[in-house]
Amino acid sequence: MKTIALVCLVMCLTFGMASSHYYYGKGLMSVLSKQAEALYRGLAMVTSEDGDVLASHHDHGYHGYRHRVAFTAVTSSSTTYSSGTTIPFTTVKSNYGHAYNSGNYRFTAPSNGVYVFSWNIATHTSYYGHTKLMKNGSTYHQSHCSSGYQQCGATVTIILNKHDQVWLASDSSSLYVYATYSSFSGWKLN
Repeated sequence: MKTIALVCLVMCLTFGMASSHYYYGKGLMSVLSKQAEALYRGLAMVTSEDGDVLASHHDHGYHGYRHRVAFTAVTSSSTTYSSGTTIPFTTVKSNYGHAYNSGNYRFTAPSNGVYVFSWNIATHTSYYGHTKLMKNGSTYHQSHCSSGYQQCGATVTIILNKHDQVWLASDSSSLYVYATYSSFSGWKLN
């Protein structure tokens, strides 16, 4: 184990010298020591100019970033939805910032900014795959797919204010959604 720590320290010294001008006057050895310690623990890290670890693999990159927001959720059962029905993405794969609510299947913006939403719906051969992205009760964007076994969806950018809500709804008289193959994701750009 000490050998691994020594190798990490040597690597940091070797590669750190080339970028040491960023740390001028900040205690190069202190910075390298922090980086070696993080490498030793197997962390995928992001550091500030003074060498402090801002994010790691273990905290999923959330700590150190005030407004990190991102989620992905999938459907858990295959079923048919009538027009206007909110599609229940119940299985949450990730939810950084806790802005996606798996109880009402809505994303609530925690702050003003530009957001991206992406969705894919796996449809059955006898059904159309028409969906709509809803923003505060109004249709923001639609995706229309012909009948047949296929994945269809869209990716859009949208400006949201704090507390705006976004969700996905059926836009067909009957939309069949395959479980686990259908997903809804969103993240904040700035």
